[in-house]
Amino acid sequence: MDFATVSEKIATGRLGGALSRLLPATPVWEREWDLCCILDGCRLDLMREVAAAGHDALPGPEGVDSLWSVGSQSAEWMDRTFGPEHRAEMARTAYVTGNPFSSQSCEHILVTSDEVLPLSGDDFGVFHEAWRDEWVDDEISTIPPESLTDAAIAVWREREALDIDRVLVHYMQPHAPFRSRPGWFFGSADIEHWGQFTDGDGEDEDIELADLSPEEREALEALAEAEAADDSDDSMNDPWLRVRDGDLSFEAVWGAYRDNLEWVLDDVTRLLENCDGRVAMTSDHGNGIGEFGVWSHPPGTPVPAVRRVPWVVREGRDRRTCEPGLPDAIGEGATGSDESATDDDAIDSRLEALGYK
Repeated sequence: MDFATVSEKIATGRLGGALSRLLPATPVWEREWDLCCILDGCRLDLMREVAAAGHDALPGPEGVDSLWSVGSQSAEWMDRTFGPEHRAEMARTAYVTGNPFSSQSCEHILVTSDEVLPLSGDDFGVFHEAWRDEWVDDEISTIPPESLTDAAIAVWREREALDIDRVLVHYMQPHAPFRSRPGWFFGSADIEHWGQFTDGDGEDEDIELADLSPEEREALEALAEAEAADDSDDSMNDPWLRVRDGDLSFEAVWGAYRDNLEWVLDDVTRLLENCDGRVAMTSDHGNGIGEFGVWSHPPGTPVPAVRRVPWVVREGRDRRTCEPGLPDAIGEGATGSDESATDDDAIDSRLEALGYK
């Protein structure tokens, strides 16, 4: 067994989990902000690289500080960010999220408490699960940043009427899938487990090969071959694991990763132009690219590449360059999202097909 394998097993095993809990992690509630943007899966060095290139949403690289995240995976981050000890802050906060882990109990993630997730409208001053209505299945399956920014701006402008003091907006970029490389991602995203994919709509029905186009048949055969060759639980659509396995080059994945960060930062620029107040940018976790043998972002790992995330603060000024309305569920006076907007039976069938239930 080589060193990378040994160190990976330590970092993601029981010892790593114990060390992870000892890190000097900082909940976002302990920092000063009016609006806080969670840029899902953003490495610190990536943020500094884009800052050095001069993106409008960022200061120079010297202005990109850091903190230790409370988790190394989204559900773990939610579990520790929204625990009972933070209820007072949460009651005065609007949480606008594009991350579907908000709806899951996550029993399969052994480092979560099973007491926090799933989240509900009772947990926050305003709770808006934007992914329920704004998810798109186009070239890639994701929730683009625009709808989250619109909701955050509208909520912030109505903060007095909504009786909240802060807005926490959870964007899904720069996390994969990457807009510049749609061909890397096969099938429809299982939006209940971000980054996991299915080869269809999750229905238990036989596929008639005669009904498939040549392109669909070729894609299905490629998936079957990949699944037959893969004896692990790794997702074939995780670009970091594909770099590890030699299927994709690091340079290509890093370039697509950076483009996804620029995608969301372009919209954060719009947030800065339409909200008065202190706007923070950080992440729930980074991504390992082989440090201590760790790739991607497994839960319960103490590896700095995954746990040390950016912290940037800018002053926003509302120039009224856009006028988004409140999302319907909030505009109607609801603090929670309309859960009926997502078919729970369809969700369960997808999770069962993926081995989660």
